[in-house]
Amino acid sequence: MKKQSAVMLLCVGVLLASCGEADSSSGGADVTQQTTSATTVSETQTETQTEADMGDTTTEETTTTTTTPKTTTTKATTKKPKKTTTKATTTTTQAVTTTTTAAPVTTTTPPPETTAAATTTTTVQTTTTTAETTTKATTTKKVKKTAKATTTAAPETTTAAPKVTTAAETATTAKTTAAKKQQAPVKEVKAPEKVKGLRVATSEKKTKVSWQAVKGADGYVVWIKRSKDGKWERILETEKTACTLKEPRNKNNSFCVKAYKLNTNSKKVYSEKGTVMNFPYMYKEGGVTYVDGGVLIVNKTYPLPSSYGDGLTGTTLDAFYEMQKAAAGDGISLWICSGFRSYAVQDATYWGYVYRDGSQWSADQYSARAGHSEHQSGLAFDLNFAGMSFNGTREAQWIEKNCYKYGFIVRYPYGKEKITGYNYESWHCRYVGKELAKTLTKQGLTLEEFYGLTSKYS
Repeated sequence: MKKQSAVMLLCVGVLLASCGEADSSSGGADVTQQTTSATTVSETQTETQTEADMGDTTTEETTTTTTTPKTTTTKATTKKPKKTTTKATTTTTQAVTTTTTAAPVTTTTPPPETTAAATTTTTVQTTTTTAETTTKATTTKKVKKTAKATTTAAPETTTAAPKVTTAAETATTAKTTAAKKQQAPVKEVKAPEKVKGLRVATSEKKTKVSWQAVKGADGYVVWIKRSKDGKWERILETEKTACTLKEPRNKNNSFCVKAYKLNTNSKKVYSEKGTVMNFPYMYKEGGVTYVDGGVLIVNKTYPLPSSYGDGLTGTTLDAFYEMQKAAAGDGISLWICSGFRSYAVQDATYWGYVYRDGSQWSADQYSARAGHSEHQSGLAFDLNFAGMSFNGTREAQWIEKNCYKYGFIVRYPYGKEKITGYNYESWHCRYVGKELAKTLTKQGLTLEEFYGLTSKYS
């Protein structure tokens, strides 16, 4: 038993020495000295108790182990006020206590050799416990740092939150407003009247469309149909009463315009389809017939009012003077022998020819009835000496070749008698504008041919 007691004391000493080393590495030199003193006292008490009672070894050893950590903990805490050191010392003491408690159990059962092995195992366990303690401490520090980092980043999230909330509120408000508008009763408006006064003027590069304003209309839509059997196409929307389209002259094109009004939800309410304009886009204004946006037509089919006209137009005279000057430069002398004729003058002239020829049919070949003469339009005149003797002269040839440059055409050309309704007159010029005059001359067409018109008395 004495040998066993000695072995037990040796194990306790080893364990206490290990604890002392741990305390010393943490900066506790005084703790080591106190532990040694405690060990001496424990040895003395153990020997005394062993002599008194050899049969209760395990109980006495357990009591000794319990006394040791109390002394160590008290002195370590007193001398080391730093929080970090105190926590480390306390953790080590707990490890020692756990190991010491396991030691007596191992000692009681196996022989001394087994006890030595147990001692070694105990030492390893102690070391492991210390390592685990250190790891826990390190982990704790990392966790604390992470927590701080998380706490620092939190205000950023909190700062951004009001923006998200504000956007959501704005979206909700917009939806609510839209819903209210949808729920609001739609005030129906009456469709506007049909578009009137539609005019279409074409050229080789563009087309101009115009119309009269419709009262109360908010806008207009222009439609085009490119062939007789084609479909209507929406080509332009405007608030104005005229537009220019990039549509070259095409005799197959048809146009119409619709007006519209807007009701309370901005829906368009259209008028009925207005006048459809087909080529030659003919219309009447003040009893006068026009085609293609403003070309005046007067012949045996289309008369002028008796009150129309008061002389040659300024445009016509200006163009003649320009042509007269150019002809003079080529050695050609031109002058007007018969210009404007009123309705009354033309009526007297025509019936004079009927009386002379003894036949109205004969007079109709070369003279117009009152209201059907181009002289009344203010756009036509006869040059030099009107009559058959003028045909084939240098002046007649120059006019036929050059008059289109100044906006004129030979209104009744040779070979077109059945189309125009009149005999060939090389001296009769009509102003139509430079662009149209050039087209007609180059194509060798009369107004009737170009616009598909007739020239017959009804």
